[in-house]
Amino acid sequence: MAPVKISHVVSFSSQDPKYPVENLLNPDSPRKPWLSCPQDKSGQLKVELQLERAVPIGYIDVGNCGCAFLQIDVGRSSWPLDRPFITLLPATTLMSLTDSKQGKNRSGVRMFKDVDFLAPASGELWDRLRLTCSQPFTRHQSFGLAFLRVRSSLDSLDDSVVGPSALVSSVLNKD
Repeated sequence: MAPVKISHVVSFSSQDPKYPVENLLNPDSPRKPWLSCPQDKSGQLKVELQLERAVPIGYIDVGNCGCAFLQIDVGRSSWPLDRPFITLLPATTLMSLTDSKQGKNRSGVRMFKDVDFLAPASGELWDRLRLTCSQPFTRHQSFGLAFLRVRSSLDSLDDSVVGPSALVSSVLNKD
């Protein structure tokens, strides 16, 4: 499963200046989360991310940082702005009500694979992700994501494809 690079942030709803949304762009850097602005009491965070290229998404690993629920929708950069995204991962529980209210188990990792994804979106090519994080139980504390890793269901994202004609050509050019 090939890793998919997140090229840039298209839009976001909120961020803590100390923990900006750009922290999600490099999941292998020292762990700095993306957190909601301390003054934001809406209980919901959204980010739209541009992937390096359109790929079928096979795996998504998420590091939680206080979110109770997460939903992931997918789309394409070529779509008109008014076209709605398609749900890849329906709203999923990352923290229970009790844990949220007690501030326990705020950090955890969830790994999602293609069997967790909804059929209309699974297996199609996507280059945009929209993540909706929510924490309706405790609005006095910042929340967000520690990291996000996306992997394609393809074995490799290499552009070069060696076909029969390329093999014949390389054999003929050996002499």
